[in-house]
Amino acid sequence: MSPLSRVLLLLLAVAPLAACNPPVPRMERVVVAWPSGEGAAVTVPMQRASGRWLVSIGLRRPDGSERQALAWLNMGAPAPILSEGLYRELGLAEGRDLAMRIGPVGVTVGGRSVIDGPGRIGDQDLFGLLFAPRSVEAVLPAGVLRHFVVTVDPRAEALTLARPGTPRPRGVPVPVRIDSASGIAVADARVGGQAVSLVLDVGAPYTWLRGSTVATWLARRPDWRRAEGAVGRANLAMADLGLEPAGTVIRLPRLDLPGLSFPDVGALGTGPVGGRLGAVALGEIFWDRWQAGIGEPVAGWLGNNVLDGVRLTLDYPAGQSFWERQRATGPGDLDGVGLTLVRRSAGYAVAAVATREGRPLVPGVEAGDRLVRIDGHPLDGLAPEAALAALSARPGERRVLELDRAGASVKVTAEGARF
Repeated sequence: MSPLSRVLLLLLAVAPLAACNPPVPRMERVVVAWPSGEGAAVTVPMQRASGRWLVSIGLRRPDGSERQALAWLNMGAPAPILSEGLYRELGLAEGRDLAMRIGPVGVTVGGRSVIDGPGRIGDQDLFGLLFAPRSVEAVLPAGVLRHFVVTVDPRAEALTLARPGTPRPRGVPVPVRIDSASGIAVADARVGGQAVSLVLDVGAPYTWLRGSTVATWLARRPDWRRAEGAVGRANLAMADLGLEPAGTVIRLPRLDLPGLSFPDVGALGTGPVGGRLGAVALGEIFWDRWQAGIGEPVAGWLGNNVLDGVRLTLDYPAGQSFWERQRATGPGDLDGVGLTLVRRSAGYAVAAVATREGRPLVPGVEAGDRLVRIDGHPLDGLAPEAALAALSARPGERRVLELDRAGASVKVTAEGARF
């Protein structure tokens, strides 16, 4: 295959990973219906999956009946996305609108704004890649949430939707900018004395940043570098692309928002899609595509390694957020065996072995090995969070890895590392 052909394939491959984010159709019509007798707010339960939050929503079929679906709460996505099967079951392929229910609140979205399918990477669609064996069929995006005052409470595992103009929420106020087209919220932060714009997204398990931004910081502060290769929750996509295997894990001594400070914040500076060839031909295509619907340049997103520690309220109509601390976050959130994984059908393979100062952190393991068992427990069929949990370990704690290398069985004893 020619270098140009490889680049074109990479361009097609990265599109699904960015598909749950811009560029997408503009949200042309959203109608919210509060049932009579309801108060100013409703609260529905959330459940955790792969470091992300899911909520159950009701969806109206063409015959008027309702069916339930799990939706990914994604503040970094502008428009609803449905699985291909659900899109057709609800009649959107015939031009119908999307009618959903979040708790008792009805929401109707113009059908032309709804995306048909999350896209595929290899033989898996994005919902399956991120969530299987759970069946997740939809994205509940910023383009819908922006019509409410939204509170995400990790401790209570609850999502609250309130009418605009409700009393001021509790917590430290932090101004945000809401893009008029996408509804995505951007906050101004400071890292190492430098201003940086970040999307607030409880749909992301970990903070990801542009590789070019991180490279600039590391030129001045090389001590921030922790490893080459995504590990733990930073390995959030497990997609067969260069973003994670060629990424850089860093530890920010402090990240400041107006009135707030977060110490020891981990982040992944993403690698180039397709390595050096992809970087030359495509630049930071993932970020450029993702940023296109935000309305301004951003350095990345602030994910749940930070947001899990706060009760976050986004008053979209007022352009304000409110932060109430619930627990402290620590520097050990990535501690474990230094492997970057990629999902392959129902199992997991090693995309890269993390390195530090050029030395592999897990000697004896090679990129391309299929990870079969950890401490005797099989990985096939496990959800991503369970596979990552099996690799978690305190520094020096050992894990026994059983691998398949081109049909040959390999056993490696690996030690956890601090990231």
